[in-house]
Amino acid sequence: MADVTYNTASFPALVGTLSRLIMFSMNVAPTKSPLIILGYKERDVAERTLWEMAEKIGIRFEEVAQIPGAVGTPVEVWVGTVLVTQ
Repeated sequence: MADVTYNTASFPALVGTLSRLIMFSMNVAPTKSPLIILGYKERDVAERTLWEMAEKIGIRFEEVAQIPGAVGTPVEVWVGTVLVTQ
């Protein structure tokens, strides 16, 4: 995913889409947990509410890299994994 964090009003729809994609993926290949890769460049701190919303549906994001970006702001690379509940 890239460029999906700039409109916070679309987060509920984005999280709903991720949830449906995960359910579909788990039905097709139940032994393989999907990964979500997110390229993120902060423009507004409110954008980080996406991580909280994702965790509520069982996705935990972990920052794995920062790549130099334009105007000195790095591009963060995040990997989201599906939390397994027992």
